[in-house]
Amino acid sequence: MDKFRVEVIAQTPNPQTVIYAAMHQDYSDKFIIDEREKWPSETKCGEIIVKRLLAGERGHYGPLEHVQIVFNCGYFPHSVMQQARTHRVGISFDVQCLGADTEITFVNIEGETSPRLKKTIGELYDLWTNGEKAIRERSIRGRNGEPPGEYRRDCKNRIRKMRLRVLNEETGEFTTGSIKDVMCSGVQPVYRLTLEDGKTLDCTVNHRLLTDKGWQTMGDAVGLITDYSGNVIQMTKPISLMCNGQTVIEEKKKLIAHPVKVRKVEYLGKQMTYDIEVEGKWHNFVANGLVVHNSFRYTGQQFIEVLEGKKDLEDVFYLRPVGDYTNRQGKKYYYSPEQRQADLDWCLEAVKRYQIDFESGMSEEHARGKLPFDYRQHFVVSLNLRTLLHFLDLRYKKDAQLEIQQLCELMWPHVETWVPEVAAWYKTTRMGKARLSP
Repeated sequence: MDKFRVEVIAQTPNPQTVIYAAMHQDYSDKFIIDEREKWPSETKCGEIIVKRLLAGERGHYGPLEHVQIVFNCGYFPHSVMQQARTHRVGISFDVQCLGADTEITFVNIEGETSPRLKKTIGELYDLWTNGEKAIRERSIRGRNGEPPGEYRRDCKNRIRKMRLRVLNEETGEFTTGSIKDVMCSGVQPVYRLTLEDGKTLDCTVNHRLLTDKGWQTMGDAVGLITDYSGNVIQMTKPISLMCNGQTVIEEKKKLIAHPVKVRKVEYLGKQMTYDIEVEGKWHNFVANGLVVHNSFRYTGQQFIEVLEGKKDLEDVFYLRPVGDYTNRQGKKYYYSPEQRQADLDWCLEAVKRYQIDFESGMSEEHARGKLPFDYRQHFVVSLNLRTLLHFLDLRYKKDAQLEIQQLCELMWPHVETWVPEVAAWYKTTRMGKARLSP
């Protein structure tokens, strides 16, 4: 249906073997790993799981929770993501951010930088949020009668005036921009990229980086494969990232971006993360010498891009196709081309109103709250196998919302590839029957 898409980001390798081991450890006083050489094949383990655990409905399904699969789901209406969040799943969206120690490059009026002009993104967030430290002299009291001593003085205007190094994406030369916002993105899984010239960058898997092939998320750029704990299994794609560099053009030195190959990626664990939103035409900045995208306000920026002609309205909002439908009470109705066009017109007017509100200074979440609910959303969802079966029981049935049925439909081929014997049992005994998994 429509533009919907589901891909696998990561999954527990040999999942049926893992379940088999957990199943047998529960009933054995031996240390199961010592018998690993005697374990059956992955296929045989699946057959044993079905026969001894699932088919008998014995009630002890904890071993299914030891394996996990992580999906990237794209272009679904916002309501689907909200429904998914009501179940026992881990879900996140639009998370692209940097580690606290990432160094942000500012420049002077000549476009040159120095150690004095560089700040970490963690420092910037502290200054942006809490202000800079200052001292009131003994003879000076605050505007509202505050006593002398140390306090934090607002410095957002000063930070906004600082010249941020950004890349002119048309010419490939570096120029300057300014900061619009500095935000904390919370604790997220963070990875370290190491380049061949020694540069490093700590970022989340979804942070967009400028590569020699254009903008890509870090995970897509390097072809990252991880296990269910986030540890790196493999980097499958060779890629070069665009970095600072200097060359001579017409006897005049100009700073331009140049590619440097990624040498390795490693998982650092979960850390507090931050990001920047950049004012102006070029929404990028230089972090640790690499060109990275600014905060990707997906649910906000995409609306503006409709009015700029960069995106089609239906790439941003979801409406069901013209056709016959049935409501919750079983009453049939027809969604006509005229009705659908009127709804598209309404979405366009809402986008225009969003732009007016946002540019007048209204907060993004306030302006976005007045838009039609089903704008499209990309999200990441992680499920252990027990949770996945429960989710399919509830949402892969004929009376579920059509769009979330389609989410399950697109998940299912990946499930069959991942746990084939378990999937075959589920398809025969439970699929579409609205039974609750244990």
